[in-house]
Amino acid sequence: MVEKFLSWAQKKLEKVKVQAFLLPEYRPGGRIVTHNKVYDLEVQVCGGRRGRSLIKDDVISIVLTEGQDLEKLKDVVEKMIIKDQAAYLVEVLDELNQLHFQVDYKLCRWKRINSRFGSCSSTGNITIAYKLLFAPREVFRYVCVHELAHLKEFNHSKRFWACVEEAMPDYQESERWLKENGFLLG
Repeated sequence: MVEKFLSWAQKKLEKVKVQAFLLPEYRPGGRIVTHNKVYDLEVQVCGGRRGRSLIKDDVISIVLTEGQDLEKLKDVVEKMIIKDQAAYLVEVLDELNQLHFQVDYKLCRWKRINSRFGSCSSTGNITIAYKLLFAPREVFRYVCVHELAHLKEFNHSKRFWACVEEAMPDYQESERWLKENGFLLG
């Protein structure tokens, strides 16, 4: 069983395009590269009861209290970046919507989800996986197009895929990238 898994993982890793993306470094002195920003991570530990965090000039400064571990650091950093990148998500969705769909959606948000890359509710709420900030930009844009297309066709019918293809003729390349590399995003 273990050998079968290792064989599968080896094949997957051989297909990965190394320069396609950079995974975030959730550690003191780490660097987090998104589509539109590069964040540097500064971490201090203090003896106080409350930690502090802020983003200024694309530097994420976090003060952890003693005893907080790096898992807490990752959680805090992700929440900060999600908040900081909210306007970017709106900007991209609005641009793609105006260019290709001209539909109404209620709200959009980043979310830390692992089971999928995006979703669109029947009430017009679009959710995009936070981890797509670390995928190639065109892959992220494909997921946005996919979810916007659901506002025209709330299914995966031929009409739905025609909407996607009209907006992004080479969408299959992004789908292939997600299938081959998406598991690396976390």
